[in-house]
Amino acid sequence: MADDSTVVHVVLDRAGGSSTTAVGTYGVALTRAMLATTPRGIELAAFASAADAEQRARISAQLPELDVAFAKVPARELREAWLHSFTTARFDGILHATSLLAPLRSREGTPVQSVATVHRIPAPDAPRGRRERWERRALRRAARLADGIVVATHAHAAALAELHDVGDRVRVVAGGQPRWAAVPVDADARRARLGTPSAYVVAWTAPGRLAGAQRLVDVVASGAMPDVPVVVLGPVAWGDTTIAELAVTAGLAPARLRTLGDVDDADVAAVVEGASVALQLDPDPGFAAELLGAFALGTPVVHPASDVLQELAADSTLAVQLADDASDADRIAHGIAQVLEHDAMRERLALLGQDRARAFDWGTTAAQLWRLHADL
Repeated sequence: MADDSTVVHVVLDRAGGSSTTAVGTYGVALTRAMLATTPRGIELAAFASAADAEQRARISAQLPELDVAFAKVPARELREAWLHSFTTARFDGILHATSLLAPLRSREGTPVQSVATVHRIPAPDAPRGRRERWERRALRRAARLADGIVVATHAHAAALAELHDVGDRVRVVAGGQPRWAAVPVDADARRARLGTPSAYVVAWTAPGRLAGAQRLVDVVASGAMPDVPVVVLGPVAWGDTTIAELAVTAGLAPARLRTLGDVDDADVAAVVEGASVALQLDPDPGFAAELLGAFALGTPVVHPASDVLQELAADSTLAVQLADDASDADRIAHGIAQVLEHDAMRERLALLGQDRARAFDWGTTAAQLWRLHADL
C-alpha cells in the first residue's frame, strides 16, 4: 500500500451465514461494487465479526479479492461491545458500515470518517425482542455519532427524521439488483429438479422473522386465495417453530405450501422467473433485493401498500391497501387472484417491473457512496 493511500474499512454484518440474510447479501454486493470502482489513492479493507471455518470460507468465496479481517468475538458480543464504544480494532481513515453494526465514536476530534447504513426503521408497534432493542439503540447511536447515514428510500429518510435529529447527514442511495437476477440457461431443468409445479406463486421467508412466516401462512389459508401452490424460498424454522407446523395449524393441505429452504443463486432465479406472481409481504424490506430481483426476471409482484415499497416500485406492482386487521390476509389473497386471473394485468406488470429494474445498478450505488465519502 502506498504511504499516501487512504483505507476505507467496510464493516460486513451477517455475511457468509448458512441462511441468506438481506443485510448480509447487501453488504457483500456493495463491497464488490465498491471494490470494482475504488478511486485512485483508496484501498478497500473488510472487517467482520468472528466466524467459524465454514462461514469464513463462504465469505472468502464471496469476496475473493479481499483479505477479510475478523474480530476475536462473535456477532452478538461485538454488537454489545460496539454499542458501548468498546473495541480493540483500529479503523483509522474512513469507516463504511453496511448496517448499524459500526464502532462509532464522537464526531468531534476524531480522524475517522464514519458512515452507517439503516436498512429499516422500527415501527412504534414493532416487537421488543433482543434484536429489536439492539436496533433501536444502535439507530439512536448512529443518529448521534455517524458522519453520514445511508438509507434506501426517501420514505426511510423521512421516517428517520421523525425519530431523530439527523440534520443533513442522511443520504438516499438505493441498492442494486441481487446477484441471482439473471435467468440461468438450464432454468427448466432446475425447476424440474426442485419439483416446482407448472403454475405457482413464489414468496420468501427471512431469518429471525417468524411473524413474516405466519403472515404468509395466513394469506395462503385465506378463503380468497386462489387454488395455486405457493413455493417458499428462505428459512423454514425459527427456533422450535417451523413453517410446516404453522401450515398444519392453519389447516393447509401439504400441496398448498412448498418450502425449498436456502438454495443457490441460479435455483432462486429459476424459481422466481418461473412463478406467475411474486409475493413480497414485508412492508419495509430495506433495500428490497427480492423485489428488485423479481422485477428483473419479469415476475409480477403483489405487496402491501407502503411508502417504502411504492417508492421503490414506482407503480410497477399491485400494491394492496391493508386495514391492519384480520381482513389483511384476505386483501392480499384477493390481490394475488387479480393478477392470476387477468393475463393483460400480469403482462403489463411484468414489463413495468423489467423497466423499473433498470433503475437499480450496483455500479451507480457505489459511485454515489464514493461521492458521499468525498463530500464528507
